Amino acid sequence: MANATTPLPPGSMTVPPLFGWELILTGLVVLVVVAVAFLMISATGTGRDERSDWKAWLDARSGGREDPVVDPPGPPVQRAETHRAAEQTRGN
Repeated sequence: MANATTPLPPGSMTVPPLFGWELILTGLVVLVVVAVAFLMISATGTGRDERSDWKAWLDARSGGREDPVVDPPGPPVQRAETHRAAEQTRGN
């Protein structure tokens, strides 16, 4: 003979609130733990040190300067003619 079930009190839930969400919630918790671990490992600075950052900053700072006196503007032919004219006026 089957056991008789007792009726639930009025207003009680028949299905738990997290029914079916346990797997999704577990996956999200694992994802958050992995993300926090990655951020902690990357924050320790294992890739670069302060000296390499300083050197990179100095290289970037001094890379864009040009000396206008060394190489006057204009095509190479005009520059050669300008140098010859300057040498002739100096008497060389």
